[in-house]
Amino acid sequence: MQPPADSTDVVHVIKGVIDAEEAAIEQYEKIIRLCDGYDYVTQDMCITLLADEQQHRREFVGFLKEYESQQS
Repeated sequence: MQPPADSTDVVHVIKGVIDAEEAAIEQYEKIIRLCDGYDYVTQDMCITLLADEQQHRREFVGFLKEYESQQS
Protein backbone atom coordinates (compact mmCIF):
# COMPACT_ATOMS: atom_id res chain seq x y z
CA MET A 1 0.00 0.00 0.00
CA GLN A 2 1.37 3.36 -1.02
CA PRO A 3 0.57 6.40 1.07
CA PRO A 4 -2.03 8.69 -0.47
CA ALA A 5 -0.94 11.93 -2.12
CA ASP A 6 -3.17 13.70 0.39
CA SER A 7 -1.85 12.60 3.78
CA THR A 8 -5.16 13.58 5.39
CA ASP A 9 -7.15 11.11 3.25
CA VAL A 10 -8.38 9.04 6.18
CA VAL A 11 -10.72 6.94 4.03
CA HIS A 12 -7.82 5.83 1.82
CA VAL A 13 -5.79 4.79 4.85
CA ILE A 14 -8.68 2.90 6.44
CA LYS A 15 -9.43 1.08 3.17
CA GLY A 16 -5.75 0.19 2.88
CA VAL A 17 -5.77 -1.32 6.35
CA ILE A 18 -8.92 -3.30 5.51
CA ASP A 19 -7.25 -4.63 2.35
CA ALA A 20 -4.17 -5.64 4.35
CA GLU A 21 -6.31 -7.39 6.96
CA GLU A 22 -8.18 -9.28 4.23
CA ALA A 23 -4.89 -10.41 2.68
CA ALA A 24 -3.67 -11.64 6.08
CA ILE A 25 -6.97 -13.47 6.64
CA GLU A 26 -6.60 -15.25 3.29
CA GLN A 27 -3.07 -16.36 4.15
CA TYR A 28 -4.03 -17.69 7.58
CA GLU A 29 -6.94 -19.58 6.04
CA LYS A 30 -4.53 -21.20 3.56
CA ILE A 31 -2.11 -22.18 6.31
CA ILE A 32 -4.94 -23.61 8.40
CA ARG A 33 -6.05 -25.80 5.49
CA LEU A 34 -2.47 -26.91 4.75
CA CYS A 35 -1.86 -27.87 8.38
CA ASP A 36 -5.06 -29.85 8.75
CA GLY A 37 -4.19 -33.39 9.78
CA TYR A 38 -0.44 -32.71 9.92
CA ASP A 39 0.52 -29.90 12.27
CA TYR A 40 -2.12 -29.14 14.85
CA VAL A 41 0.04 -26.77 16.88
CA THR A 42 0.65 -24.46 13.93
CA GLN A 43 -2.96 -24.81 12.87
CA ASP A 44 -4.18 -23.82 16.34
CA MET A 45 -1.85 -20.83 16.43
CA CYS A 46 -3.08 -19.70 13.00
CA ILE A 47 -6.70 -20.07 14.06
CA THR A 48 -5.99 -17.71 16.96
CA LEU A 49 -4.19 -15.26 14.68
CA LEU A 50 -7.01 -15.50 12.13
CA ALA A 51 -9.53 -14.51 14.78
CA ASP A 52 -7.36 -11.50 15.67
CA GLU A 53 -7.18 -10.39 12.04
CA GLN A 54 -10.93 -10.82 11.61
CA GLN A 55 -11.49 -8.64 14.67
CA HIS A 56 -9.14 -5.98 13.31
CA ARG A 57 -11.03 -6.00 10.00
CA ARG A 58 -14.36 -5.60 11.82
CA GLU A 59 -12.97 -2.65 13.75
CA PHE A 60 -11.71 -0.88 10.64
CA VAL A 61 -14.92 -1.57 8.70
CA GLY A 62 -16.69 0.08 11.63
CA PHE A 63 -14.27 3.02 11.56
CA LEU A 64 -14.90 3.42 7.84
CA LYS A 65 -18.69 3.40 8.25
CA GLU A 66 -18.48 5.87 11.13
CA TYR A 67 -16.12 8.20 9.27
CA GLU A 68 -18.16 8.09 6.05
CA SER A 69 -21.40 8.76 7.93
CA GLN A 70 -19.81 11.86 9.53
CA GLN A 71 -18.74 13.12 6.09
CA SER A 72 -22.31 12.99 4.72
